[in-house]
Amino acid sequence: MIVADASWVIALRDPSDALHSDAAAINRNLGEESVSLHPVTLAECLVAPARLGALQDAALRLRAAFEIPDVEGDAPLRWAALRAETGLRLPDAIVLDTALSQGARAVVTFDAQLASAAQAHSIDVVR
Repeated sequence: MIVADASWVIALRDPSDALHSDAAAINRNLGEESVSLHPVTLAECLVAPARLGALQDAALRLRAAFEIPDVEGDAPLRWAALRAETGLRLPDAIVLDTALSQGARAVVTFDAQLASAAQAHSIDVVR
């Protein structure tokens, strides 16, 4: 399993994004491997569609394309601890926590700070 960061999902879905072709190449290379998208990351990915009046359609498409895990009751404690430890922004700490708690083999991201923190926690990075 791989955990997706918003930077990759947004680039993948937006052909005008500077990283779109890189994101599409990564997507092709993932094959049939499952990709998890935390609900907070899902929300990040839905901001632009909400501004464009396409929120419901975008939400349906993302939910169909990715596994969306449930949020565990003690997750906010883990997020806070990871944020304090790594200095990551909260959404990125949540991506890292999702990878750690789900036993993911990798995180897919274009964010250098998240990539570094994932590697420091023995999580591979796909980019």
